[in-house]
Amino acid sequence: MALDEAKRKRIEQIFQQFLQERAHTIRRLEIKDLNINPFLIRLLAKEMDLNDARSIVRWLVSQRLERGTVTSFGLALQKAASVFSEGTGVEGADILKTKEGRHYHIQVKSGPNTIPKDLGVRIAQLLRSAQRRNRGSVALFGMCYGSKQQVSNIVRQYVEEEGGISWMTGRDFWEFISDDPECIIEIYRIAAQVGEEFRNAFGQTLSDILEAKIDELQGQFEELYGKSGDIMWENLLRLNS
Repeated sequence: MALDEAKRKRIEQIFQQFLQERAHTIRRLEIKDLNINPFLIRLLAKEMDLNDARSIVRWLVSQRLERGTVTSFGLALQKAASVFSEGTGVEGADILKTKEGRHYHIQVKSGPNTIPKDLGVRIAQLLRSAQRRNRGSVALFGMCYGSKQQVSNIVRQYVEEEGGISWMTGRDFWEFISDDPECIIEIYRIAAQVGEEFRNAFGQTLSDILEAKIDELQGQFEELYGKSGDIMWENLLRLNS
């Protein structure tokens, strides 16, 4: 069963919103946001070619954005999965799915290695509680990507073995919530399409926005520390200690 137009449009919007938020995050960056660790930069300078203002700024911006991007897109994937929910569900579950008259309450996380032990225990508790409030229902833990072999021991031990909650991941998860064995491929294609077509209100790609920000921050960096050489290294330590 192919993805219907309404769901496709909603998933496109979720991915577009993610990219818009990334663009907004880039535009808001200031030199003070880059968390300059002079020791780490000096240590990696040779191996990472961090030898002037631009190379250092590019590396700092990349590190800053990478951390936020992984978390933010995890939430976007969870929203995309929730498009297939048949209702608001109950506490502890993101998706309600009905198959052959039985309700399935599903908690969704983005990937197979994204939860710590305490959260795994809490997820199992909430799902069991949802199951008790809805007799005959089934509680499941779903992960949007990852193979079965990649699922963490935390999920296996604290959600499945001790928590008593079954899980599914990747292709199996998307097929279960959509009733379409090709669903994961369609979601993948939507991600590719949105990424290729994305432009902000000024017609800029993310790459355009990023390069403009690096230009701006390079100028600020040079004013504070210098362009390169011994003076730059001395100022990096002096102004960050």
